[in-house]
Amino acid sequence: MYDTKATYLACPAQCFCVDFGVYRGESIGYLDDLNLGDMYQMKRDAPWTEVMASDEDATGFDLHLAANAPVQTLTTLARLIFMTTTGRRADVCVTMSDGHLFLVSEQPLQSGAEYVLIDIERCDADFTPYVVPAPAVVPQPVVQTGSNVIPLHAHG
Repeated sequence: MYDTKATYLACPAQCFCVDFGVYRGESIGYLDDLNLGDMYQMKRDAPWTEVMASDEDATGFDLHLAANAPVQTLTTLARLIFMTTTGRRADVCVTMSDGHLFLVSEQPLQSGAEYVLIDIERCDADFTPYVVPAPAVVPQPVVQTGSNVIPLHAHG
């Protein structure tokens, strides 16, 4: 159970990198980039922002960016359990908002510490994906010379 009145911390998942494992040296950009047994580290100076659980099941977190801005909802996609190499446990939620992944936890993950992923529990995310429309294709003008059609950008 999550406390809806407690403050949690969120950080862009791109600040979390694979130190040893399948995608070594890569930042986390997708949920599928996480693999059991891989070792991860936070980048130095990773920005942590306060968020609030939107319900007791932590299906989402609310991020208040500014008083005059709408609340940004972070939808929980998975719950992760990490163990540090010193034996400490770290529970983290992987969340998504506007196509970007965030990590949410009670305490910030420490830069320089090594975190081994020992469990992934995927959640049934209740959100509707959206499609960004493709830019309109503008036809290129052509010049007609006799029976040959030559695009304006062609040389020779």
